[in-house]
Amino acid sequence: MASVPAQASVVVVGAGIVGNSLVHHLAELGWTDIVQVDKGPLPNPGGSTGHASNFIFPVDHSREITDLTLDSTRQYKELGVFTESGGFEVARTEERMEELRRRMASARAWGIESSIVTPAEVVEKVPFLDPEVILGAFWTPTVGVVDSVRAGTMMRESAEAKGALTVSPNTEVTGIDVEDGQITAVHTTRGEIKTNRILIACGVWSPRIAAMAGAAIPLTPAVHQMISVGPVPQLAERPGEISYPIVRDMDTFCYERQHGSDMEIGSYAHRPILHDPDEIPSIEAAKLSPTEMPFSDEDFDPQLEQAVELMPEVLSDPDVEIRYAINGLLSLTPDGAPVLGESPQVKGLWSAAAVWVKEGPGVGRAVAEWMTNGLPEIDIQGADIARFHSHQRTRAHVKARTSEAFNKTYGIVHPGE
Repeated sequence: MASVPAQASVVVVGAGIVGNSLVHHLAELGWTDIVQVDKGPLPNPGGSTGHASNFIFPVDHSREITDLTLDSTRQYKELGVFTESGGFEVARTEERMEELRRRMASARAWGIESSIVTPAEVVEKVPFLDPEVILGAFWTPTVGVVDSVRAGTMMRESAEAKGALTVSPNTEVTGIDVEDGQITAVHTTRGEIKTNRILIACGVWSPRIAAMAGAAIPLTPAVHQMISVGPVPQLAERPGEISYPIVRDMDTFCYERQHGSDMEIGSYAHRPILHDPDEIPSIEAAKLSPTEMPFSDEDFDPQLEQAVELMPEVLSDPDVEIRYAINGLLSLTPDGAPVLGESPQVKGLWSAAAVWVKEGPGVGRAVAEWMTNGLPEIDIQGADIARFHSHQRTRAHVKARTSEAFNKTYGIVHPGE
């Protein structure tokens, strides 16, 4: 077993899309002696990136999240891993239609092409959707899908090619030394690394790593259910991974996206299912991966019925079977925003956690700029880890707020909220 370097300018923990983007941008900004560790194998170490649905809807009411998403999309395009499909957010109720009009206002404010369309216009692009179920939709032609594992691999390899990075997979962090409130060393299963900076970018495990230094990263691992059904004849007729627009069925908190000859259905409507970072299974103990947990059918049955109602032509076919089903883990925070920046509790402990695939490369660039220049180009104040007061960093508070917030993932955002 090879040992890790004895010293590093920064130790990056995590080799998902965020960690890989961070090492790439740090190297681009001139950093050297970077060490990246992950307890899993490469290229897919078993975190949330590995089972992500990988679609990007660019419009958000938050300017900050929109800017990070647009920057990420540009980077994915530069890497050649972005496929534009277009996307609909459909409404079943008048209240949702009003929310889609508010989203139109945000899209115009941020300069993103979009429009409100009729059910008939939706069916022109998604012919297997039942127009009688919806009142209208919000159409964004620049929605697309990415290969986040491939993108991360390319970014990591670019930093290695510069001679700026040493990567150590299958390496677990076992402890962190802190002296006078400052990071001084990181202990791993392959040895000790002297450093005054650790950058935690390991998603659902982030609170566990921060706790080794006496700090908190306020997030919890939470289940997001998804299934893949197929083969769907109508999808198999089209070449490539995706040839139909992605559909977000906003009032049922579900989405449907083509994946080759299969249709993937994901849900944010089920009961909140939270996990403790210390209870996530090891790679050896996990049936699929640590963040792909056993599927609970009873939680998904109502959403599957609603998906069949929306797309009866493809999903009610008796030959279409469930081929993959997981309770996938993702990171939730009390206010739904990422957790970025240097911890106010321990100097030199940086966080890049609770970040979605759609924001990953943008966050990587912004945090790297922050560490290098003291200020990122994109204003990410709303995601600063320092926003949390001491009581908001407690497990009880995080659990209570995330339990409340999970079912608002596709929720209606009212003015002033």
